[in-house]
Amino acid sequence: MLVLLPPSEGKTPGGAGPPLGPRPPLSIPALAAPRAALVVAVRRAAAADPVALAAGLKLPPGLADAALAADRAVATAPTRPALDRYAGVLYAALDAGSLTSTVRRRADEQVLVLSGLWGVVRGGDPVPDYRVPASGSVPGLGLVVAHWQQPLATALPALVGDSVVLDLRSTDYTAMWRPTGPVRARVLTVRVLAERGSGAARKVGPVSYHAKWVKGRLARHLLSSRRRPRTVRDLAAAVASAAADLDLRVEDRGTPAAPALDLVGRYP
Repeated sequence: MLVLLPPSEGKTPGGAGPPLGPRPPLSIPALAAPRAALVVAVRRAAAADPVALAAGLKLPPGLADAALAADRAVATAPTRPALDRYAGVLYAALDAGSLTSTVRRRADEQVLVLSGLWGVVRGGDPVPDYRVPASGSVPGLGLVVAHWQQPLATALPALVGDSVVLDLRSTDYTAMWRPTGPVRARVLTVRVLAERGSGAARKVGPVSYHAKWVKGRLARHLLSSRRRPRTVRDLAAAVASAAADLDLRVEDRGTPAAPALDLVGRYP
């Protein structure tokens, strides 16, 4: 089983790991060239027109200077494992630091985090602080999503192989890679939705904070479980078990060619 997660804009600063250097020792070597091209483009844009780069990366004014400084220093800054670097709601709910050593090793290997700067990293990959969202653009290079679509379309099917995949990505990071063909049938996409009202007035829609929290707990549950899903049916059953513990209702919205579940709960 593999688990696809989005990154978080919030990141834990600093780190005790060695810098990545000019040839980052990250998983999936096939992505080395597009990673290097994006890092170079960000550095050039930061030197030539930092205001335009900050706008392209959609950096909040109060955070732009620090974010651009981090982006310039990605080759020389200290690193942390990806699961410890990302610090948003999803990662707080996953709480990788409290996993047992056995489960943590599993998470380091089986969690794949989509990244605007790195394409994809494994949970245990060393990652510096950075701020390059998938929804952004880089002067001289263009849209970050477009930069990654072809490299990931080539690299990820080979990485997935015969594994089943739990896809918990958010919209921006879903656009970086859309599985097709036989691979799509092994990817179970899960959304978390809020239900309000009842009867004719019932409405179901997205819910940001709670969706992130649920996805973090769901990932933790499946990684910690002794069950090893080998088929999409196994994976869907494991998700349903976790959803029951979280007081969520499961609604099947998929097909055999494109499996998908909604986890529906009542939120304020």
